[in-house]
This record gives sequence, structure tokens and C-alpha cells, in this order.
Amino acid sequence: MKRYVAEFIAAFFFVFAGTAAIVADQQLAVVNLQGTFGILGIALAQGLALAVAIAAVGRISGGHANPAVSVAFYIARRLSLKDLGGYVAGQLLGGLVAAVVVRQVFAEEIVRSVGAGAPALAEGTSLLQGGLIEVVLTFFLVFVIWGVAVDPRGPKIIAPLAIGLTITFDVIVGGPFTGAAMNPARWFGPAVMGGALDANWPVWVLGPIVGALIASTAYELFFLDTEDKPVDAVDLAPRAPEILPPAPEESAAEDAAEAQDAAGAQVAAEPEDAAGAEDAAAAEDAAAAEDTSEKPG
Repeated sequence: MKRYVAEFIAAFFFVFAGTAAIVADQQLAVVNLQGTFGILGIALAQGLALAVAIAAVGRISGGHANPAVSVAFYIARRLSLKDLGGYVAGQLLGGLVAAVVVRQVFAEEIVRSVGAGAPALAEGTSLLQGGLIEVVLTFFLVFVIWGVAVDPRGPKIIAPLAIGLTITFDVIVGGPFTGAAMNPARWFGPAVMGGALDANWPVWVLGPIVGALIASTAYELFFLDTEDKPVDAVDLAPRAPEILPPAPEESAAEDAAEAQDAAGAQVAAEPEDAAGAEDAAAAEDAAAAEDTSEKPG
């Protein structure tokens, strides 16, 4: 259960940052009449939020924060079906709660004017074009995830930063056309709150899933060694893939505990050895006394 809660929190981080940044940018432009931070600021907000979320919950759940990523892990036999359901439910609920919070804490007129921050197709961008853009953007994201977080040879120490930066440049490139969701949870919550559950939903649901599956399958086939591929998803059911390596402190603590146990066992054995030595010495003395008594005087 704690992994599903971790995914809820990670998705909340990401969706809140994306929608709140859009609302804040509109506030600067319309109400404060100041220069806005524009697409670059919105992209940085989302990239930094995801990087922080992954760093925070990576050791607990893997820090997917994205149903498309979790589906890719399941298809690659790195996540059980049960965990897939729990992950996706947590992520969608996290996105929805984030959208509700944005709606409640910011000025209603500003939130309404930006459609609650929900991704939308730009004028002149067709459904097919929008879907392909989301496929390509999500391909970049999931390919980086496999390269830095799934591959055992990847630089896991920089995984949160690398994944967050991928989100940043994806939003800069695709944001003006589709909103660059790359994540069904990023679309779902704001769409519910903004009344944008329309016929364009495949762009932000199917597009990211297809892009994630292409990226993960390509990496698994062409770049992962055979010994690094999972044999059975059931083996991975009790735990999720970790973004970050185990903490050195945990290993040191385990070594110290083992050393302490060994020392205790040695101390416990010493009295037995001492008692055995005393019994042997007493036996030798008795034998010597007997020999002495048997000799003629």
C-alpha cells in the first residue's frame, strides 16, 4: 500500500506544479500586468517537480508518477498486474486531487481562464498531429528512464535530474501544440476540473502509452543484456524497480550488525572453551595422581 501512496504523492507533485505554474503565469499577465515567465518557466516547474518527486519516493515505489510509465514497466515484466492497478489508481487520484487543490487555492477566474491548466490542442493542430507529438515526447521521456534508471549500468545517481530535464525540454518543444502532458494523470485531473473531458482524450491517454511502449520495448530489445532482463513479473511483485541505488548508510548498518552478532557468538563460545580446558586440566591432574599412587614407595 505504501508504494501506491508514494505514487499518489509523486503524481500530486507533478500535476500541481504543471497546473499551478500555468495559473501563476496567467496571474502575472492579466492581474499583475507584469512580464510572465512563459513556457520556459512552466517547463522548469514541471521538470523540477518531477525530479524532486522521484528523489523523494524513488526508493519506495520507483517514482513513476505516470500511468504510461507504469504500463511500460508492466509490459516489460517489471511490474505485476496487481501493482499496475494500484500504481495507476494512485497516480490518477493524485492528479485529480492536485487539480482540486489548484482550483480551491487560486483565484477562480484565473483558473477558469486557463481551463484549470488542462492540456489542449493548439489551433491548427489536428487530433492525429497532437497524438503523434505526445508519442514522440513520451518516447524521449521513457527512453531516458530506461537508460538512467532501469539499465543496471545507467548513472542512477543522476536519474531524477536527467528525467526532470527531459520533461523540461519536452514541455518547451511540445507545450505550445498539445500542452506536452506525456502523462495521462497530468491530463485527467485538470480535465475533470476544467470540463475538458472531450473527444480529444486519445491525444493525452493513448499517445503517451504508445510512446512509452515503443521506447521501453526498443531499449529492452537493443540495449539491455540478457541477464538484465526480468524472467518473470511475479518475482518483482513484492517490490517496484528503484530509481536510486541503496543508501550506503543502510549497507554500513547491516555490516555493523553482522559484526556485532559475530562478536556476541564468539563471547558466548569462550566460557564453554574455558570450561572445557578446566575439565581437561583436572583430568590430567587426576591421572598424574593415580600414576604416583601406583608407583612403589
